Amino acid sequence: MILHHSLVLVMAAFLAWSSVPAPPAVLGVVVGADRAHLNSGAVSEGATVYDGDHFSTEAGGMLRVRCDATTLDLAEESDVIVRSRANGAQSMAAELSRGTLVFRAGQAAALEITALQALIRSAGDAGTTGQVSIIGPKELRIYARRGSMQFSYKGEARTIAEGESYRVILDPPEDSPKQKEAVKPGRKRKAFLLLGISGGAAGAAAMILENQRHKQVESPDRP
Repeated sequence: MILHHSLVLVMAAFLAWSSVPAPPAVLGVVVGADRAHLNSGAVSEGATVYDGDHFSTEAGGMLRVRCDATTLDLAEESDVIVRSRANGAQSMAAELSRGTLVFRAGQAAALEITALQALIRSAGDAGTTGQVSIIGPKELRIYARRGSMQFSYKGEARTIAEGESYRVILDPPEDSPKQKEAVKPGRKRKAFLLLGISGGAAGAAAMILENQRHKQVESPDRP
């Protein structure tokens, strides 16, 4: 009887322990922050980044997160949620809901970016540097600064080569001239349209963000 009671207590303790949710996975660390927020509070350099963290920036703010072989830079007035992907270390996902995200993924890293339900990822095994911006409820801007990227939305995909920059129109209206050109008799309408942006304009946009980031990450004591 005593043995039976002891077994019941052991089983109860085991079930209680196993029902405790595991702590969130550590993804990386904040290496630069100015007028930035983590979830509902302010965030500063040195903060640990966990699976599911929500970061946002104010006007004039910025945030830099380093996770293994991946670096994410969030521009001003932007929001992103970072998550761990199921297939292990050096693999993460970022969900951009507002603003601009610049990313650098090393050769061994796997990064997926979601924006307006579209998916952006590296198109090969080489390192990738790119920029994704949400312009409106149905418009993105994507710049493949280094390496190529694959863009996919609603079952359709397109490779964006290194150096290319596009306006991406999601679910283009049927009365759009570009959409009329794209739809041929007997074919379904396209899920998105890619409209090329000149290299100079794309490079200028990236440089503005680069200069803002360097200025805000530098120490105030820097001469």
